[in-house]
Amino acid sequence: MTAPSYTTNLSLLTEAESNTNWYEFTGLSYDAHGSPQGADADWPFIQNTYAVTQVCSAAKGGIASMGYDNTSSIGGHGTDGAYLVWQLFANPNYVSYANGGLRVVIGDGLASFYSWDVGGNDVGVATYLGWQNHAVNTTVSPDDSVGTYAGTGETIVGAAVDTGSVGIAKGEPHCIDVIRYGRCDAVFQYGETADYATIAGFAAVNDAVNNRYGLIQEIAGGYLWKGLMQLGGAAAVDFRDQDVNIFIQWTPKVTANFNTIEIVHASSNVEMTNFQFICLDTSTASKGRWITTNDATVSLDSCRFVDMATFSFGSNTTATGCVFVRCGQITTNGAGLPGSTITGCTVDGSSSNEAAVIWDVATDPDGYLDGLTITKGTTTHHAIEFGDTIPSSVTLRNCTFSGYHADDDEYDSTFYFADTTGTITLNLVSCSGNVSVETAGCSVTVVEDPVTVKVTVKTAAGVVVENARVFVKASDGTGPFPFEEVVTSITNSGTTATVAHTGHGMDTNDYVDIKGASLEANNGVFQITVNGVDEYEYTMSSSPGSSPTGTITSTFVALYGLTSALGVVSTSRVYSSDQNVEGWARKGSSSPYYKTGSISDTVDSSDGLNYTAVLITDG
Repeated sequence: MTAPSYTTNLSLLTEAESNTNWYEFTGLSYDAHGSPQGADADWPFIQNTYAVTQVCSAAKGGIASMGYDNTSSIGGHGTDGAYLVWQLFANPNYVSYANGGLRVVIGDGLASFYSWDVGGNDVGVATYLGWQNHAVNTTVSPDDSVGTYAGTGETIVGAAVDTGSVGIAKGEPHCIDVIRYGRCDAVFQYGETADYATIAGFAAVNDAVNNRYGLIQEIAGGYLWKGLMQLGGAAAVDFRDQDVNIFIQWTPKVTANFNTIEIVHASSNVEMTNFQFICLDTSTASKGRWITTNDATVSLDSCRFVDMATFSFGSNTTATGCVFVRCGQITTNGAGLPGSTITGCTVDGSSSNEAAVIWDVATDPDGYLDGLTITKGTTTHHAIEFGDTIPSSVTLRNCTFSGYHADDDEYDSTFYFADTTGTITLNLVSCSGNVSVETAGCSVTVVEDPVTVKVTVKTAAGVVVENARVFVKASDGTGPFPFEEVVTSITNSGTTATVAHTGHGMDTNDYVDIKGASLEANNGVFQITVNGVDEYEYTMSSSPGSSPTGTITSTFVALYGLTSALGVVSTSRVYSSDQNVEGWARKGSSSPYYKTGSISDTVDSSDGLNYTAVLITDG
């Protein structure tokens, strides 16, 4: 166990402890103000001991500026990074943001630079005065430019203020302190029992007078954050924290990905309870997003995210009782299976231009998206989009959908299925709101309030068994589905077998067990497509060249498939009455091998079936 580590990869340009290599920019529309002054013990500083200051007389209105000349190319801040410049102007009545009150100036000479408007007397803390930490990415279009600087190869970085006609007659009210650059990352690593990594832990390092990174700053009521919050790094982090308010700083001149929460290192553990992330101003260039680079264990409990951008969760992420207000699209699977667990959560007014939530995993979301409440945003098309890798049957439970179109095939129908072919069954259990579907070409059958047949396969020691074959069929004729019913005929055409079966009562995607056909290709367990109340068809593995004869029977199969990594296989449909079933579970195709375990029970028409099959090692 190791105590938590709080670091940053920011590079230091200058600590502004003296006025060496500090100059006033030329070429701006201004009356010349004072030369940069250093080591003034009478003036407030933000970091270390001193700041560089400048006279801004009322007799000299216009723009005052200062810049630090590195004398050689700095090297830049990298993708999605920024230069961080601390600035203060000690008069609350200077020019507004819209008119370029506070500016960051970066270039390759005193008369060759870009200028970005980053603040004013009407935004941020400027209304009440105080040091401000500005972030600027040089790939963002500048508000002003002078000379031939083209956004790269900069040697000089500083700041400016448009004093208008409200300069201060004496003293040096324009101040610049430490300047840094890089990805602006706050890196959390390690953590141990009773000393886990926390937000307060990083803020204590950030706010130390010899640091003042400007990344995670403690303020009244919480913390002001910008940049990359990297949970985990070269080493894993054990982060556990609760009851924290984080305000995402307004950063108008950065890239969209500048403010990012990133989960790094698969061995990391991140637990956030009752966190609030609030974007302070939606006009910011970067509202804050969540990405999962490595599929660590993440638990979000009763958290609230307001006006943020997109979320990409991994398969080991669990969000319970969380609220996403006017946030971007939530991708719930990340790179792994079976998918994120997002239960009891509220998505209120998604700002996505597509679907509020995406599920694109080859696993039934049953149990992973339960209890969702999704209210349509002004730009959102759909509540949930299912990708083209999902299974043929998906189930949602206790979900509520508001504001979506009641009709199918509308741009704002409740569900969107991206699969272009095939037939999918959407099972909705105790869900409310409009139920409507748009597809990219596949056929979707909606079944409301079905029950689930679920089998979990384990060893006698309780270890789940993955890739076990499970087969459960009707065991007698007392239920609603066929049991060894003799079919009228089967007609083969290529690999398609069309079954005439009077009043079969089954649906597309159900399975049947066909026996007694004279042609072996016709016998076995098949998934069906229903053509009518007396007919269905299935696909054989080969073409027998003719049609079968004999006394051919069909039996309804309640469950057929391989268990997942959790040892589970399940399906959902409506049962009009109880159905007695029997079958088996076994694993003989790959090591470790297990003997066949029998299954015998009843599918309850109200509660379904939840059965555990226990297997014994074979050999």
